[in-house]
Amino acid sequence: MKLFFNRFFILLKRSIKQPVNIAMLAVLLVLAIIYRQVPASEKTLYVPVALLSEDDSPLMQKTVEDLVHANSIFHFYTVDSREQMYEDISSGTANSGFVIPAGFTENALTTDPKTPIEVYTTQASLLPSLSRDEVFNQFFRHYALEIVMFQLGESPVYSADQLQALSGKLDEIYDTYLNSSEIFRVEDASGGVYNELTREEKVDIPVRKLAGLFILAAGLIGIATYLKDSEEHLYERLRGSERYVMRVLHIVSCILPMTLIAWPVLWITEGGNGLLLLGQVVLYSLACILYACFFSVILRSSSVYQKVLPILLTFAIIFGGVLFDIASFDNAFKAVSMCIPTYYF
Repeated sequence: MKLFFNRFFILLKRSIKQPVNIAMLAVLLVLAIIYRQVPASEKTLYVPVALLSEDDSPLMQKTVEDLVHANSIFHFYTVDSREQMYEDISSGTANSGFVIPAGFTENALTTDPKTPIEVYTTQASLLPSLSRDEVFNQFFRHYALEIVMFQLGESPVYSADQLQALSGKLDEIYDTYLNSSEIFRVEDASGGVYNELTREEKVDIPVRKLAGLFILAAGLIGIATYLKDSEEHLYERLRGSERYVMRVLHIVSCILPMTLIAWPVLWITEGGNGLLLLGQVVLYSLACILYACFFSVILRSSSVYQKVLPILLTFAIIFGGVLFDIASFDNAFKAVSMCIPTYYF
């Protein structure tokens, strides 16, 4: 057992002195310092919404015009066809889309539900329920009085003269109701115009993915050192099981410093439960050890491994989520990502 620890201690000192490992450790520490020192910045939330109106009534035209010019976090804009709306939503140009069918105004006045407004969203759509509230708010403003007057006109109780007088009175009450500061009060902020939603965000640095990449890279470097030592006949006297132990010791000695640094770095940048985060880092490190052991069994030649190592690291960078969002990958690329430990970290 003493010999085991002596070997591990020697390998650990050697791995810490390797320039690549020193560089990765330094990068993680610098990122943690940057994250703590750079203040949070305000990020504007811009939510574009496509609007297609097939109803050419004057009342609907007024409603659409008010939606387009409304002071809201939602920026409504009109499109000319369903094809354009579908394209905008699928490409991310629009967050969601509304189609107002032909005859909507006529049917709304008769409370006929046969021409509902179509709402189109995707899994990536942001605040779709609030955008529906915004549309409903404009419809309420323009259509509520019209619906009331239409329904009263259908009743035999009121004559045409009575309805005209009542319309003027209701219009006055309705306008007073909508503009009453006692009922709806808008606090004056930024000049009274609220057309942006801002939130504080830290610098967008993929610290977790970088930490995962460095832990994986350290394990792969550990294989390279083991293969090099083996080809220099340093382990000739060791039996088969002892050689496997040395193989694992090389990998663990390279991964351990990265694990010990990654945990506090992630705790600084992410916060939360420190013990839970430590468990995540340890489990991920174990997965990287198994991943590295797998390749050490397949690739037993140092010269071959030196050629394969850049390919493995390139795949880890591209498909591990460091540069690109894995959620945006198609199924084929996601399948490749799932073969790399960084996908799960």
